[in-house]
Amino acid sequence: MIRILAAVLVLLTAACSADPAPARPMQASSTPQAGPGRYTRTPDPCSLLTAEGVERLVPLAEQRYDKTECTWSTPRHLAPANSHYTLTLVVHLATDVAAAGTYLKEQTESRPAFGRFYVKGKASAVSGVGDEAVTLETSRSTLLVYRLSNAVITIQYGRAVQDEALQADPRQRDNARKAALWVAQAMDRPAPAVNPSDGRFAAAPYACALLEDGVPVSATVCNDGGVIVQVRLAPPWQGKSGIAVAKEMMAHYRSKPFKPVKSLGDEAFLKKDIMWVRVSNLVLKVGNGTRADVARVLDRLPPP
Repeated sequence: MIRILAAVLVLLTAACSADPAPARPMQASSTPQAGPGRYTRTPDPCSLLTAEGVERLVPLAEQRYDKTECTWSTPRHLAPANSHYTLTLVVHLATDVAAAGTYLKEQTESRPAFGRFYVKGKASAVSGVGDEAVTLETSRSTLLVYRLSNAVITIQYGRAVQDEALQADPRQRDNARKAALWVAQAMDRPAPAVNPSDGRFAAAPYACALLEDGVPVSATVCNDGGVIVQVRLAPPWQGKSGIAVAKEMMAHYRSKPFKPVKSLGDEAFLKKDIMWVRVSNLVLKVGNGTRADVARVLDRLPPP
């Protein structure tokens, strides 16, 4: 058992001290302090870091969704207490750039507990990350909050320590910054190209962007405590377009008894308490929802 723990500790130490592919420093942003901003929908937070990047920062990481955030943590039964690393990523999308700036200021100045993370102390400005950024450090974690146009990203990275008087580990600060830069690069990647013949969507939208107060089950399934939305993208297959594949998917799910539903998407039907809706090459499965609920889900789909 001692040998196993020692081996795990070596793995954790090597992984957290290793430098992954360096994140490129961000250039000085020319984003205006007002305007609608670059982002129109909240991304899947768990998709903003690669599996390799997460493993470098949080060895043996387990992943957990929670609304607009994603948390990776080292399982407690696999490592000594001081080697339990945790990384939390939260994305807040504001209506415009000015609102995002106000939100960031409220999170870091107006609340003595530094937003919902309850990390007491005074925040310091940080350069080279996003359009504006602040950080706060303790012996347990580094909290980095920064704005990208009309999006505010919160990164909390740290490890379990027994002595609160200890100074923050420099690698803790550096790794939080690396995570922030990687997320910024992911946020600014161009959207996948759409082939019009294959349909409107090049990628499935993040399910919880389609519900106002949904809790993610995965990137493609969201539950708001009542309504459940599942998103299925139909890709081109065996020479058929995405739209043709989506139509075949609808035909497969449709079987008697079912009730056709008009004026929702391109086609829709009700089967028991589940509404199936096709919009171009996207198939939505909405459970426990009324027609009005489904209409609101469709209204939240990314624009063409």
